[in-house]
Amino acid sequence: MSAWEAASIWIGAAGSGLVGAVIGGAIAYLTTRQQLRHASSEAKLAREHALKREVYFEAAEGVARGGEYLGGFSDIRLTTQQLSEMLRGNTGWVYKVHAVGDLATIKTLDQANEFLATRSLDLMVARVQLDTLRSAAEAVQERATQLGTHAQQLVAALQAMSAPNATPEARALTPGITQDIRAAQVALTDLIPEHEEATKRRDLAHRNLIVECMKAVAEYDRFLAQANVHVRRELGLPLDTDDYLTHMKQTSDRVQARLKEVLDQFDAE
Repeated sequence: MSAWEAASIWIGAAGSGLVGAVIGGAIAYLTTRQQLRHASSEAKLAREHALKREVYFEAAEGVARGGEYLGGFSDIRLTTQQLSEMLRGNTGWVYKVHAVGDLATIKTLDQANEFLATRSLDLMVARVQLDTLRSAAEAVQERATQLGTHAQQLVAALQAMSAPNATPEARALTPGITQDIRAAQVALTDLIPEHEEATKRRDLAHRNLIVECMKAVAEYDRFLAQANVHVRRELGLPLDTDDYLTHMKQTSDRVQARLKEVLDQFDAE
């Protein structure tokens, strides 16, 4: 073999090795780059997932306050001012959902908030009407109490005037006191139907408001159930959607049916 042939073989072998090394390096580079890109993408998805989870957990607390707000209209222990305070500062989560949520989730939660706003206005009108009727019934009761107290005072005065040691002047006032007692008794008697009517109207308004509040909470919960389906889908949490929605509706229906039974029992008494 000549020197040239030997050199040619050596150069060819070296060239093949060099090409192989270059190809191998390129493959390693591309593989590493792909892995880094994948790792970066996974890290990005993990950050987005963690952010969504934090936002949706806060949103869950916010929407729960909406349900309490709707139900609170029937609680006469709460004033309308206290009801208004229940939702104060409860809007931040809405903007956060708009920043990170999918459109389907945003739309469903917006529908829930729209229902909350419009339905609460109706309930507020009914609550103001109930408060007016409660005030009217209390006014009649106060008049009856005052008349009863006045009648008792007249009876006590009549007894004192009829005592053996009463003066002639005091005894002379007996007919007038007796007439005043009768007048007070007549006024009390006249107040009975007025008080019954005022009480009846108040109780009926309260009953109807309780029913409307329960219906509002149930419908609001249905919006939230739909929103929860979208949220769980975004977070990758498994859920049998049809079974879940059916279960939520059946639970709501049972609660409303039981409430109606209780109210009907009170109406029958």
